[in-house]
Order: sequence, then C-alpha cells, then structure tokens
Amino acid sequence: MLRLALSTVRTRRFGFAGSFVAVALAVALVCAWFTLLLSGLASAPAVDRFGAAPLVVRMDPALTVRTGSGQNADRERVPLDQRPRLPADAVERVRKTEGVRDVIPDTPFYAQVVGRDGAPVPGPGGGPSLGHAWRAAALTPFTARAGRAPAGPDEVVLDADLARRAGASPGGTVRVVTAAGTRAMRVAGVASPPGRSGLPGQAALFFGRAAQVPPQFLGVVPEAGADPDALAVRLRSAGGEVLTGRDAARAGSPEIGDRLEYATQFLGPMGGIGLFLAVFVIAGTFGLSILQRGREIALLRAVGATPWQVRRMLVAEACAVALAAAVPGCLLGLPLAHLVLRLMVGNGIAPADLHLSAGVLPFAVATGTGLAVSLLAVVLSAHHAARVRATEALREAAAPRRTMPLPRLLLGLAALGGAAPVHLLSQRVGGEVGVAFQYLTVMILMAAAVALSPLLARLLTPAAGAAVAAAARTTGWLAAAGSRAAVRRVASAASAVMLGTALASTALLVADSIESAAEAQSGERVVADRVLVPRDAPGLPASVADQARALPGVAAVSPLRSTTFVSKVLGAPEAMVAQGVAPDAVGAVLAPGVRAGGLAALAGPGTVAVSRTHARERGWSVGSRVRGWLGDGTRADLRVVAVYDRSLGLGDFLLDRSALSGHLHERLDDAVLVRARAGADLDAELGALAARTPTVEVLDAAAYARLARSGLAQSTTNVYVVLGLLVAFSAVSIVNTCVMGTAERAREFALLRLVGASRGQVVRTICLETTIVAVIGTVVGSTIGLAALAGASGALTGSLAPHVPLERFAVVLAGVAVLVLLVSVLPAAMVVRYRPAEALGRRE
Repeated sequence: MLRLALSTVRTRRFGFAGSFVAVALAVALVCAWFTLLLSGLASAPAVDRFGAAPLVVRMDPALTVRTGSGQNADRERVPLDQRPRLPADAVERVRKTEGVRDVIPDTPFYAQVVGRDGAPVPGPGGGPSLGHAWRAAALTPFTARAGRAPAGPDEVVLDADLARRAGASPGGTVRVVTAAGTRAMRVAGVASPPGRSGLPGQAALFFGRAAQVPPQFLGVVPEAGADPDALAVRLRSAGGEVLTGRDAARAGSPEIGDRLEYATQFLGPMGGIGLFLAVFVIAGTFGLSILQRGREIALLRAVGATPWQVRRMLVAEACAVALAAAVPGCLLGLPLAHLVLRLMVGNGIAPADLHLSAGVLPFAVATGTGLAVSLLAVVLSAHHAARVRATEALREAAAPRRTMPLPRLLLGLAALGGAAPVHLLSQRVGGEVGVAFQYLTVMILMAAAVALSPLLARLLTPAAGAAVAAAARTTGWLAAAGSRAAVRRVASAASAVMLGTALASTALLVADSIESAAEAQSGERVVADRVLVPRDAPGLPASVADQARALPGVAAVSPLRSTTFVSKVLGAPEAMVAQGVAPDAVGAVLAPGVRAGGLAALAGPGTVAVSRTHARERGWSVGSRVRGWLGDGTRADLRVVAVYDRSLGLGDFLLDRSALSGHLHERLDDAVLVRARAGADLDAELGALAARTPTVEVLDAAAYARLARSGLAQSTTNVYVVLGLLVAFSAVSIVNTCVMGTAERAREFALLRLVGASRGQVVRTICLETTIVAVIGTVVGSTIGLAALAGASGALTGSLAPHVPLERFAVVLAGVAVLVLLVSVLPAAMVVRYRPAEALGRRE
C-alpha cells in the first residue's frame, strides 16, 4: 500500500500539490506562532537597570485568590494595578541575612523634565520618565559623566540621553514635573550606564533626597565568594520575592517587561484561532482531494481492495504529503515570525527588546501538528469512501449522492446548538468581557458552517446560480448547472471563503462597534465644559485639580483616576476597571446614566457605584455588598449606592477619589473634568493653568470623546495586525482550494471545447462558478460576522440591533471580490493552455 500511495502522489500532482500547500502553510503558521511565543517568554530588556545587583527582592506583584472548594480548590493570580511595596523593616532584615554585603533600596516615581520648547520630554520611544534616589544609581550602575552628585533637595542628575534631548547641561536649570507639581531644579550632573547614554525604555532622573516611603525594590550585593543560589533561598525565607537574571531585568524595566508579557499573552488566543483555521483548512483540502478521487477509490474497491487497505493507502499518502510539506513549512515559519514581529513592534504590541530565538522545539511542534491534523482529516474524510460497497462506490463516483452523512449533520447541528448558550452567556456577562465571548461564538459558528457546508451549499446554490444565469445567459447557465451537479465540490471551496469572510467581518465590525459605542457613551456621559488631560505624561499631578477648583469661573471639578478592582466573575477573579471621582462634583460633570441610587452618596471608603452590566451579571442592586480587592491588594467590603449605564470607557466601578489615596502609590489623575459657572469663559484661565503645568492639555467634551475612540482604535489595531495575517492565510487557502478544484477538471473543460465552447466561454464559466462559490461563502461568513456584531452590541448596549459600519463591511466585500478575480484567472489560465485533444489525453 505504501508503494501504491507514493505512486498515486506522483500521478495526481494537482490534488496533492493543493494538500501540500495547505499543510505547508499550516506548519509555517504554527512554527511562527510557537517561535514568537517562546521568544516572548525568554526575552528580557537589552539593558538591565539592576545589572549591578545579582539579586533583587520585591513583594509579589500579583494577588493570589483562592477559587473553588474541596477537591476543586485552586489558586489564581491576578496582576495588581498598584504593585506592593516592601515592609518598612525589609532593608534591615535583608541586610542582616548571612552572605549579604550591601542592600540598595529603590522606589521609582514619576518625574519628567520640561524641554526648552516648553513641552514635556518623555522617555526614549515614548516610554516613562522615572525619578530615583541617587543611592539607586549604583544598581545599574549609573556613573557621573559630567558634573557631580546631587547635594540638595533642589538639585537633580539627568541621564545623558535625557539631558541631550532636553538641551540641559550641568549648572543649568530645568523644570521638573512630579506628582507633587512643577518646580525649577538645578542640574548637578549628567550620568550614564556603562557603554550607553541611558536606559533603552525609560528616562532616569536622580535626586539627592527622595520621599521617605517603603522601598519597592531591594538590590542585594552578595559578599565575595557567597553562593547566589544559597543566598536567594535564605532571602526567600526572610520574606518577599527574589529575582535573578531575566526576571530581575524585566522587573527593572516594567514598561518593557509588561509589554513583553502582553505580547506573549496576546499571542495565545491568536495562536488558538490560527490553529483552528489550520485544522479546517487542512481538513477541507484533504476532503476535497479524496472527493475528487471517488472514481479511483471505487475502482480499487471493485478490484478487491478492502476498506482497511484503502484507509492505509490514504493514511500513507497523508503522511508522505505532511512530512514533505513540513520542511518548507518550517523554513517559511521563520521569515513569517520575523514579519509578525516587525508588525508587532511597529504597532506597539511588543517592545523592540523582543528578539526571536529559533530552536528545535517550534519545528518539532509544527511538524507534529501538521502530521496529526493531516492524519485526522484523512481518517475522517476517508471513513465513508472506504466503507461503501464497490458497486455503490462506482455509482456514487459517477453521480454523487445528494444526502449528507448523518455523523457530519449531527456534528454541525451540535456546534450550531453550542453557539446558543455561549451567546446567552455573553449577554448575561455583558461589557467588554461579553464582547470577548463573541470570538468564541464565531469559532463555534465557523465550525458549524464548515460541517454543514454541503447542506448550506445545496440550499444557496440554486439562488446564486439563478442570479448568475440571469446575468450571463449561456455561460451563466453552464456555471449554475455545473455547481448544482457538484454541490460537495462547491461546499468544499465555499468553506474556505466562509472562514475568511467570517474572521475578517468579525474583526472589522466588532471593533467598530466597540469604538462607536465608546465614543457615543463618552459624548453622552461627559457634560463638563472642559477636560484637562495629560500631554506626553502618564497622568496629571493632583495639584492640577486643586488649582482648577480655585479658578473664579469654575462651578465644579472632578478628577478621574483609574485603577482596578478585583472581583470574582463566574467563580474566577478578574481585575475590572474602577474610576476614582469626586462625589460632591461628579454629578455636575458626568452623566453616566444612573438607573438607581445616586452618585452623591458615593462618599467615604465603604461605598461604590457599579455598572448596569456588571450589576446584572452579579445580581447586585442598591444596598448590595460588593467584596473584592483594591488595586494594591487591600481587601474591600463596599456597599452599592448607585447603578449606572454608560460604563464603556469609564469603568465598571466608581469609587470616592479621596478614599483611594491610601491605595495609590502616586497622586496622579488621568483627567480633570471642569464645569464653568453660567456665563464664565474658562479658556484664558485654563490656558494659564496649562502654562504653569506643561503636561496639561485642555480639550472640550467632543475632543475628549474622540480621544476615547482613538485610544480604543489603537488597541483594536493590535488585533487587526495578527487577525489580518490569519485572514491572509485564509485567502491563500481559498486560492489553493479553487485552483486545486479547477485543475482536476481539465478533461471536463476540454469536452466543453470539443462540443463548441470557445476559450472565452470556458474562462467565463470558470469565473462564474467561482462567483457562485464566493457568494455562498460571503453570505454565510457575513451572517456569522453580523451575529457576532449583534452579540457585541447586546453586551455593550443591551440591544441586539447593531449599527453596521457599511464602509468597513465594504472592505470585506472588496477583499472577496479581489479574491474571486484571482481564483478565477489562475485556474482558467491553467485549463485553457492545452488543446482539447491534448487535455483529454492527459492522465487524470
């Protein structure tokens, strides 16, 4: 059977070429994804801020929450918004540990220089600008390149890169913005780490005296000859988390470490969707290949081949194709990983410190995945072909049966039924979590569509064929008749179009739904006359809100400060966005659509207002108790005083801003909402305030709403990057499937030419058949995308009647139209290049 399988592979070139391409693309996709995933886990910042400290001690930056009970008890970790600081006595306890020579505490805080042009100077690449005590300069180490160390409270040392970009030099004066406000400081010196002018992802300012607060990090320098591993064990027993190597480098550059972690987490679901697509593309391609060989398999059965022998032959063919495709697939996976990495870095998904580290493991996983999926696809597709009797096989090869296999029908109906509870769950959960469920719903519906594709093709082909026949007369009639006679071939080709269209329409339509809803809710919610937002800074000093309150034309001021509130959703802890507001003024500047209770009662540390979607999911109402954890891990027991509607872009919890002060490391606000007195003009007064604090930008309510949309648009761009590549993978599979299906019909089209059809008529017939396939796939795929859009709309607004962004939907249709042209021209050029007699003489 192996010899027969290899012989078949050599003679049926087009069919196996299509399977080869499908497996190679899938292997490349898995290889690239796994390479990026392992690279993200292994990468660290290029320069370690703790490079001079072999050991770093900190508190665990995540909250550990117990879930379940009894034998199902487990623990889950949730990252904290406000990373905890070490106890006040931690320095002494670590210093007294055997083997420790020196302990260097470090507590980074926001500090930003104002340039000569009056604009704040951010860190390199837009990263943070952080202040440290001069003692912490030894952790990198930073050494003075010019000038001296800071000697007084009004002196500062800048890193060399920051000094160059700010136009500052020793002896000069710069304005420095911190959480305490803006003040002029003398530049005592310029420092840099060995061989560099600064850290790659952050600007560093060093002060002679920093705030006396518990440290966030302790750099530990061991004694000469001390064993670092044994010292790490002793330090852990003393309390805290001990970091070394890559972990310490990530902790020292949290902006890079967090982005590396985000990129790794981002690749997880994207890889799952890619693997899902690869399974169905390979299964569809092998299924079409076996379908095209119905007559060959029937003849084998007629001459005495047993079902087991047929299966062995098909499995051997699949192994040969999968193993042959693994080599080019893995070789293609590396440049594909480089392309994805460049896109991720260029769009801000990953930092430039993420470097590819190729190894044997991604190649092995990709090869094994391609082989396993190919074998599974062949076993499932060959089940009926190998079991049918010889005479029935010959009859079915001549006239394919019109019924659908019962197992496939039941599988499709089960998948279709499984989408319903997921949709209902997404509506119950609501909010952005409910929107995320739509991608799971789409995957289930895509599986149902592929399983039921023969039934869908049989239902939709007559209507699509009639439209084509009415538009093109003779060739349209031929295309319609050919499609009706080969529904299973149409279904196989249309499945690839369904997958690509569903994925593309879901990504575009759902993202637009979120952005539009965010902008609309922000426009309705913000009733302030002006909004102060940070410019090139992580936040506004708390003094900005105090200065705004003191202006004579101001009626009400409320700062907004986002943090997190960890509560259990469906039994699992989840960090939800919470917003700190001023209870006495929030009602004058915000209209969040209060349904019950009132925001005026939002005063003190024991009260909270919750969004309608979150309250509905948890069964909360005014007076209910909300238990969870604040952003620094402090347990909180709050009473619901209000339920509101417009939470998108605001958060699911509103808290008293003053009650958060003890749980925030720095007094920085995300925005300050200002309401003017009747007849007052605030522009001049707020302009003067912005001049005193250069990190302040003044916007009106409409501009602030657009800013909310642009922020979401940037985050959804990250999804577009990888989903776009998956859509491209689907597009290539569409071309591959259609070329594969048409190339095997060269004899059929040669007969058409012998009975009088011209080359142009044959080409038009192929194009119109492809159009029928595209229409069926587009209709089903768009329906899946619209179902996801309706689910997202229901989760966000409570209404299943979505707004369809026609311009984005037109992009999907245009993409399908281009593919139709491509997959029509390529096969047509292949089948008309031979003379009819020559084509008939060619081996099948």
